[in-house]
Amino acid sequence: MHIFFMSLRSLKPIATLALLALPALLAAQTSSAEEERLQKLMADSSQWYVPKNHISIGFHLLNSGGKVRYGNLGTVAANVSAPAPASAGAVTRSYNNGQVGQDAPRPIEQDANGNQISTPGGRYPTTLTVTAPDGTTTTVQTGDYLSYTPGLTRNWSYNTAAQVTGNGRIGFSIYSAVSEGATAQKDSGPTGGVEFEFSRVMGKVAKRMEWGFAAGVALNSINNKTSGSVTSTLHADTDFYSLNGQAAPAAPYTTTTAFVDYLGSNGTVYPIALETTIPLSALPVPGASTSTDTPGAATVNGNWQVKGAYFLLRVGPSLRAQLTERLGLNASFGVAGAYAGSTYSVVESFAVPNNPDVTVSTPDPEQSTANKFLSGYYADLNLQLAINERTGLFGGVSAQKFASYDQTLGGRTAHIDLGSAVGVRGGVSFRF
Repeated sequence: MHIFFMSLRSLKPIATLALLALPALLAAQTSSAEEERLQKLMADSSQWYVPKNHISIGFHLLNSGGKVRYGNLGTVAANVSAPAPASAGAVTRSYNNGQVGQDAPRPIEQDANGNQISTPGGRYPTTLTVTAPDGTTTTVQTGDYLSYTPGLTRNWSYNTAAQVTGNGRIGFSIYSAVSEGATAQKDSGPTGGVEFEFSRVMGKVAKRMEWGFAAGVALNSINNKTSGSVTSTLHADTDFYSLNGQAAPAAPYTTTTAFVDYLGSNGTVYPIALETTIPLSALPVPGASTSTDTPGAATVNGNWQVKGAYFLLRVGPSLRAQLTERLGLNASFGVAGAYAGSTYSVVESFAVPNNPDVTVSTPDPEQSTANKFLSGYYADLNLQLAINERTGLFGGVSAQKFASYDQTLGGRTAHIDLGSAVGVRGGVSFRF
C-alpha cells in the first residue's frame, strides 16, 4: 500500500508537465501540417494566385496609314469675280488680264458746282501765272491733258498683244480650269499611335492557359499628301471693248503711266504733264462676249493632302498561356470600329497660255472636312514579362483592317482607304 501511494504521488508532477507541454506539441503538429500544405501549394502551379484584371498602356507603330486616291483633279475656279452686267453702267470691271475702270471728270475739269468745264472729246491745258521782277505777270501752259468723255474711260489696262483683235477691239478675260478627270494616288508611310486596353480573365482552358475578353481604345493619325501636274480644259469668259477707231497702245499698257514730260510755253520742261492716254469704251460691246473651252490648254500644278486622325474602339476574346513563372503569351482578336475625322486640303494653280504673268490659283489652301464611322477587325499577339506581382511589360505584333470612305472638295474627290495594316506594339501593364 505504501508503494502504491508513492506511485500516485510521483505521477502528479508527470501529468502536470504533460498538460503544460500539450499546447506546444499541438502547435508543433499544426505548424508541420501547414508547412506541408504550403509546400504542396507551391509545387502545384495550378494553385498560384493570378490577378484577373489587366490594364495596359502603350504605343503601336503601323506599317501604313492607308492610301488615298485623289480624283477629278485640276479644277480651279476663277479667282476674279464676274464683272457687272452692261446694265450696271460705267463701273470698274476687273479681269485676269486687265481692268476697265470707272471714269469721271477730274477736279480741275469741274467748276464749283461740279459741272464739267472741259470739252468732251477734246483736251484741256493746265497753266501757271509767273510774275516777273518788274511786276508783270505771264500765264504759262504747264500741261496738256485728255478731257473726260461720257461713254469712254481713260482708266484701263491690259497685258498682252494677243488681246487685240483685228476689228479694233481688246478682249478682257476671266479664266478657270475644268478637270478632265485627272487622278493621283499616294500610299501613306508608317504611322504611330497610343492605346489603352482592359482585359479580364474569365476562366481556364488548360492547366497553364486562361481565356477572357479584351477591350481597348487607340488614337491613330492620318497624313497623306502628294503633288504633281495635271492637264485640264482652259475655260475663258471674254468681254470685248472698242478702241473707237484708234490704234491699240503697245502692251503691256496702263493709263496710269500714259504721261510724258511737257515742254511749257516758257521753255521749261514739266515732268509727266502731257497725257498720251487712248480712251476705251466704258462698256463691253453688246453681244460680243464669248465663253470658250480649250481642252488640254491648262497645265495645273497641285498639292493635295488629307490629314486627320481616327479613334479606334475594339473588343474581342483573348487567350493567355503562362510559359514560365514570369513569361506569358497573350493573343486577342475581334471586331473594331473607327471614328475618323479628316481635312482635305488643295492648292492648285495654272499659268494662262499667252499670258505668262497671269496665274490663276485656288485659295491657299482650299479645304473641306469630313467625319465617318468605319467598321473593321483586329488581331494582337503579345509576349508579357512580369516585373513583379502587379506590374509587367509587353511587346508584340498587331494587325487591323478597316473600310474606306470618300471626301469631296470643289468637285474633286478623295477616296480614303485605311485598309490593312500590321505593326508592332509595346508598353506597360498592370494587374489587379
